Amino acid sequence: MKKLLAILLVALMLPAASMADGTVTANAVAQSASAYQIVAPYSGVLKPFEWETGDVIDEGELLFEMDTLKIYAPVDGTVRALFAQEGDQAANVLGQYGMLAAIEKAKPMVVNATSYGAYNKAENKLVHVGENIYLEEINDRDNEGTGRIVAVDSAGYLVEVTGGKFDDNVSVEIYRDPDCGTKSCIGSGRTDITVETPVTGSGYVLRAAVHEGDIVEKGDLLFEMASQDADNTLRSAQITAPATGAVELSAASGMQVYKGQVLAKIHDLSAIDVVASVDEMDLDRVSVGESVTLVFDRYPEEDVHGTVTEISRIGVPRQNATYYNVTISLMTNLEVLPGMNAVVHLK
Repeated sequence: MKKLLAILLVALMLPAASMADGTVTANAVAQSASAYQIVAPYSGVLKPFEWETGDVIDEGELLFEMDTLKIYAPVDGTVRALFAQEGDQAANVLGQYGMLAAIEKAKPMVVNATSYGAYNKAENKLVHVGENIYLEEINDRDNEGTGRIVAVDSAGYLVEVTGGKFDDNVSVEIYRDPDCGTKSCIGSGRTDITVETPVTGSGYVLRAAVHEGDIVEKGDLLFEMASQDADNTLRSAQITAPATGAVELSAASGMQVYKGQVLAKIHDLSAIDVVASVDEMDLDRVSVGESVTLVFDRYPEEDVHGTVTEISRIGVPRQNATYYNVTISLMTNLEVLPGMNAVVHLK
């Protein structure tokens, strides 16, 4: 018997209830009339942020920033070609040009050398990477320069020209002695303008940090990239608030997110509605355009007036009954915030 009474008591406490004067009430919750959903623009990682749920943000203020892939200059030199532009997919650029950009090394000339012509001493047949040497043009003995051995293999060695001016494909002799003495000759070779260094990468180009003709150092930023699932209209990894309002977070700092994942909602506090859950048996008591009275838990002594603006056509089953969401616009100067509870009095 006690169990039966308890069940009846719970039934009486459902979202809609009848008052002694015949008025029916429905439980309601305040919500922003306009809520803006913020989603991830591409798959990646959210940079750290300090926002918390409930903070108020201004329109245009930075809300989130996605991490980006950075592509840096592999060598010192000059950007001679810049094929990738903002909004390009790296795969498409590579397919057409084979590179995103090309950098001409700051010291582009080399000498492809062998020990041919070296003075006949055993030590002159042995060269070392990193060794500084001296160059003399065979057909113009007054034209001299300096270099550094940067690679050695069984076929010969490669000299990077560090000083002097030589034309392409001229013959030079190589010496250890700055006076270019015969006994210090360690070989000979031909000058060669090295091929420009290609820059490659993957993803979607958010930003090109350089222009053609720019001089860069190794490690300078060339491109910022997003994952390849970014839309071709995206131009920034920063996500700003579309309107002023209260933040409701769905993501955390450093989180790995996928494109389209909801990161937050911005609730516009300038216009608050109330959504009441009305039992299907009481729908005839309410209609669009009708005025109703509400009492908020926060303001138990205040009657707040509102107007029904919408009645949902889809019900929500709950506890052997179906309830319909009824949206009510408010007419009050009281501070009403999203999530506040109220009771709506229906006729």
